[in-house]
Amino acid sequence: MPQLARARAGMSTVWRVRVDKAVLNKAERVTKRMGTSTQEMVRIFITQIAKSGKVPLKLDLDDDLVDVRRRNRIWGELDDTTAKDW
Repeated sequence: MPQLARARAGMSTVWRVRVDKAVLNKAERVTKRMGTSTQEMVRIFITQIAKSGKVPLKLDLDDDLVDVRRRNRIWGELDDTTAKDW
């Protein structure tokens, strides 16, 4: 493996995500009881997706976890490609 590729293999990135505060608080209580952190569980979740090529849970559009209207509104608010100031 070339030296640059080896150096990049160990790099990590930091990113942010919007989560309802009440949901995050509940998740933090659960992960704390499990002896880990919510951040570590997210790393595990993403690693599992990368390794398996699948999302390790089932989500349906009818599921309360997927609020399509809310998701689309938030995505629209964050989309800077449609800004009129450009």
